[in-house]
Amino acid sequence: MTEPRRSEARDAPGRGRICLGLVACAAAALAVRALSAPSIFPGEGRVRLGVYDAAYHARRAFYGFANFPAVLGFDPYIAWPDGSPVPWPPGYDFALAGVARLFGRSEEAFASVAAWSSPVLAALTVWPVHAIGAHLGGRGVGLGAAALYAALPASSLASRVGDPDHHALVALLAAAWLASSLAETRGIRSPRGFHGAGHAALIASMLLSWNGSLLYVGLGEGTRLFVASVVAGSADRLRAQARSALAATLVVAPVVAVSAVPFGGWLSSLSLSWLHVLVLGALALLASLLATLEARRPETRALQRGLRTAALAGLLGFGCLAAPPLRDALLRGVGFLGETDVWAVVEQRPLFDPSPTSLPHSPTERFGWFVFLLPLTPLLVSARLRGAPAQSLVVFGVWSSVLALLALQQVRFANDLAAPASALFAWTLAGAANTATARLGGRGFAGGALAVAAGAVLLWPAVDGVHRPALRTARVHWARRDAPRTVALPPTESLWRFSEIVRAATPETSGFLDADLRPEYGLLVDPSIGHALLWGARRPVAANNFGPYLEGAKLGMVRAFFEARSEEEGVEIARRLSTPFVVTADRADLAPGRLVHRLHRLDGSAGETRGHLGRFRLVTEGPRGGRSLALFFPRGRPRDGVPYKLFEVVEGALLEVGGAPGDRIAAQVEVATPIGRRFQFRAEAAVGENGVAGLRLPYANEAHHPARTLGPWRIESGERTWTLEVPEEAVRKGATLRLR
Repeated sequence: MTEPRRSEARDAPGRGRICLGLVACAAAALAVRALSAPSIFPGEGRVRLGVYDAAYHARRAFYGFANFPAVLGFDPYIAWPDGSPVPWPPGYDFALAGVARLFGRSEEAFASVAAWSSPVLAALTVWPVHAIGAHLGGRGVGLGAAALYAALPASSLASRVGDPDHHALVALLAAAWLASSLAETRGIRSPRGFHGAGHAALIASMLLSWNGSLLYVGLGEGTRLFVASVVAGSADRLRAQARSALAATLVVAPVVAVSAVPFGGWLSSLSLSWLHVLVLGALALLASLLATLEARRPETRALQRGLRTAALAGLLGFGCLAAPPLRDALLRGVGFLGETDVWAVVEQRPLFDPSPTSLPHSPTERFGWFVFLLPLTPLLVSARLRGAPAQSLVVFGVWSSVLALLALQQVRFANDLAAPASALFAWTLAGAANTATARLGGRGFAGGALAVAAGAVLLWPAVDGVHRPALRTARVHWARRDAPRTVALPPTESLWRFSEIVRAATPETSGFLDADLRPEYGLLVDPSIGHALLWGARRPVAANNFGPYLEGAKLGMVRAFFEARSEEEGVEIARRLSTPFVVTADRADLAPGRLVHRLHRLDGSAGETRGHLGRFRLVTEGPRGGRSLALFFPRGRPRDGVPYKLFEVVEGALLEVGGAPGDRIAAQVEVATPIGRRFQFRAEAAVGENGVAGLRLPYANEAHHPARTLGPWRIESGERTWTLEVPEEAVRKGATLRLR
């Protein structure tokens, strides 16, 4: 990781050794990301994917895989019962579907390709990371940056095997964008070629793959424009930037034109829309105007060029902000970078989170001891003024400082920061090692060895906190892969197995692979597990992990159900959403008195101080040995109880029993579940003034579900007892049964 000086250029590693080192870094990146993925190891059967955004990427990409080259633009399985346009751009899911078809036509072939997509993209990222480091400090620094990137959990935690989320692709495109921008500062007078078509491809790919792409348009192209216009005063580079922006516009505009109305309207800043096309067009126009002025009236002073650039950019920006729709869309996009959503439990927290509910991984586990250099990023770049050209420092300094600031505010940007941060860490280590060895009279080899040793020490908290436990888990799994499982299932594995249980226990719905068909019903689930149930159970959901960015009204109704305290309120919400099945999860905040607490913890049965729930019956539960997501237990490990349950909303058979006014009537039946659990469901009511007690019974004595009754109902009134067989039709239609 030694930073070579000009006089020591002959000592720099050769191209062959660099290529071999990069291949080794790519292999290490794949290995690191495979450590925490036992679901792909032999003995596990099906490949299981991530449960959050990765699950919806899998759903959309699988639709394209089955109907290639079709793209799922409007999905009837989200925002049920109305459906909604998909908020994400189609590029990543379309590419994933196309690549998967090269390896087979089965769902298992698709799942295998999807599982390895993020690690492969992360392995490819080591090349632009090396280019960034090599541009700053030579090939040794570039190789050190690639090695750090391969190992940093800040990157690997977002690109593990089985997690086909878009983060790995965004990191690759962003690193390539930065590398391309740095390469442009090498004094190329006519930067066409790669910096024309290649840069346009990077811009278009980012816009077509991530709905937050305007961040990189502003960061990458804004910095590029500033350097070309103000620092360099290069008309050729400004023309090249105008051409690349125009070419990207010509690629993106047809996609927007044929897409459904995006979430937020045609000028949405949170979904691919005409706003993105207008921003690219404005960028092309601004670069063209500056190139023309620079060619006809060149300015020798950077200050004058800066004033001219600011005036033109301000004039163009004022024109955009003068239009209320454009202004509102742009301001909403800027505001999104700093806001915190109540349902985004992890990714929008600060890197140094001071809240009692800490992040799953500490800052030092994500970046090692290097994390304490992140707040000093501008100073570290400024300290190397003599080590790199000014233009390169401006480009790299702006990129790394902005991404460091964003990561400090929201941990989700740690993945984006990992590439420039790796280059910054390697460059800083090389400079410090060279300084130390020069003062001690050592040679370049000693400096490289010192830099490697220091890097290993600073990276150790990440290795010890993330990679070593993952390696230990993988070794245990390999050793016991053929033995029956005797320990609790991991939380994500539990959720996947439960989603398959739900699919088997409920009727199939139409339209999962045909968006023109309307599904028959949907599921009412906690939005945090909406993507997982949609993909795993193949059932529509009313609200999911998209939160209010999909449809805030439905999210509000779903949250109202999980906060409801009365059975009537819950049944009405389920009816309005056309969701006859409800999924409950074991979680720390199941407050006594709430409907969901009475369902999940008490099975809806009556007690000394509570009545029974006569409109909900347990359909199934599980999985055996499973655990609820750690997301639901932020201050401790999940309980060992039943992690998930599926209930059906029914009319319930109305049992009328005669007796003396004020007498208590009880009905009781034993229920057995698929995981071997048995419980007594008890219903109670008092005889009214009319001499009749009415009890709503949700369970039939016919085996129609995995959770079934064991024997008939036992009716008790004082010392009198009866037995009663309740038919399924009576439960479904709410028929009245009289017992006298």
